[in-house]
Amino acid sequence: MKAILFSAAAGWLARLLAILLNLVGTPIVLAELGPSRFGLLLVILSISSWIGFANVGMGRVIANTVARTRRSTSAFKTETVSLATALSAVINLLLFGAAAAALMVFMWMVPVNETILANYSESIVTVLVVFFGLALWFFLSIFEGIDAGHHQLHRLYLFQVASYAVSFALLLFVFPAHPSIVFAAVLLSLGFLFGSVFHALDVVRRNRDLFSSEWRWKPRIARRLLLSSVHFTIISLGIGILYQLATGLFGLIAGPDAVIELGIFMRLMQSYGGLVVAFTYPLSNILATKLKMRDELTAARIVRLSGAVLLAGSCLGGGVFWLFGNLALSIWLRTTIELDRLFLTAAALLVVLSALQFFFSALLIGTSNIREAARLQVWQSLIYVPIACVLFKIWGQEGVLLAMDAVMSAGLAIMIRCVWNHPVIKAAFMVQLVGRTRPSTTI
Repeated sequence: MKAILFSAAAGWLARLLAILLNLVGTPIVLAELGPSRFGLLLVILSISSWIGFANVGMGRVIANTVARTRRSTSAFKTETVSLATALSAVINLLLFGAAAAALMVFMWMVPVNETILANYSESIVTVLVVFFGLALWFFLSIFEGIDAGHHQLHRLYLFQVASYAVSFALLLFVFPAHPSIVFAAVLLSLGFLFGSVFHALDVVRRNRDLFSSEWRWKPRIARRLLLSSVHFTIISLGIGILYQLATGLFGLIAGPDAVIELGIFMRLMQSYGGLVVAFTYPLSNILATKLKMRDELTAARIVRLSGAVLLAGSCLGGGVFWLFGNLALSIWLRTTIELDRLFLTAAALLVVLSALQFFFSALLIGTSNIREAARLQVWQSLIYVPIACVLFKIWGQEGVLLAMDAVMSAGLAIMIRCVWNHPVIKAAFMVQLVGRTRPSTTI
């Protein structure tokens, strides 16, 4: 238990530093680059994040494998980790090559805005650098999974804390003297990466028995590794399309200046989403454990309490943004921001809906309905793009937020219907378990 608490504390510290880096760094970058180049940076970061759609989630599979066999030194574990490391390296190298080629074709075929043309070379270089950084991060998830399986994930977070500290120093003392879009993208999006690299070296040093240079290709293990991660991959893909596609897509179509407020808000939503995921990700594991132990009363209490906390926190956050969003953004960015009431209302609603989406997704996963969660994410991402395109033509940035609200509301209704069929979840929402957790006293 002590190791779990230590990992949780270190993880929150790393996340808070990441948020602080963005909060402090965004106005600095805006002041140094200027509004047009800053808007271009937001578009580039959105485009670069599209490579995240291809993350196969190999680290989670390795974490499960190591956790199940962590007290043994089985040959299967060594074969699996060694094969996964080689397979992940090949996949992510191909991913970077395919993403780079797709980018060049896309930029050649699609007419781009004047701001992009004026900074064409720097834009291409920045996207490629972030592509490579994210592909490397996906590969390094193998080593993250090993420490997660050994309940030593705090080591990764401590390395990342040190990495964020270095990024802070570079942002405050080096970036103002050498401002560039490439430098800003690395600091704001890849501040953790150096820590992850050194953590990987540390994992190899401590777990030499898990890595063998004599590994052989085994189709059965490779197929198991890939199939086990497919549902988590689909969920990540759906979330990425909803939260990361809009700024880059419409920024390319209408120009960076047309989506600068949307891009700023979605940067805030990524930080907010990281905190919500840190809360809901353990929820699915705890719920699954309690249900497996048939401790239905405790499971219902956990669902009820976590749902109440998340709903109250998200409503508070959404309400505060609706009331004081313009003032807070103006103080933060040191410039006047005038978001209209439609933008503020749609954004505040998105804050609440996002939290509820992650909460009910966690319930679906915890009740062994991960396939249903993946299917819902696919459905949402497919209908979101055409709706967003139509509403963007009518209302601009506000239309994109309204499209997200509409899609998430429909998805949330379906999620509630799915989990409502589970007796324990239904009992949690009805406050008490009826006849399932207490013995009958009727004579």
